[in-house]
Amino acid sequence: MSKIDLEVSDNLEFDDGDCAVIIKNDGSIGKVVMPDANRKMIESEGYRKLLDVLEVLQPGARDKMIRYAEKGKGSMH
Repeated sequence: MSKIDLEVSDNLEFDDGDCAVIIKNDGSIGKVVMPDANRKMIESEGYRKLLDVLEVLQPGARDKMIRYAEKGKGSMH
């Protein structure tokens, strides 16, 4: 498993293609921050890992995210 870097900061810095999951105090998913769901993003290892994390945090969230990414774009999965 990869090392996780922890940084306490007043601002957020993202590199192109980064994704983030905002978890609320009650443990629910608040927001998912990610770039546009284009074919390159959908086929990336990072997107697959994001789907895995969402499924662990909230069972069924993987399918919701896939449906959201497909909405209006035709199937890319």
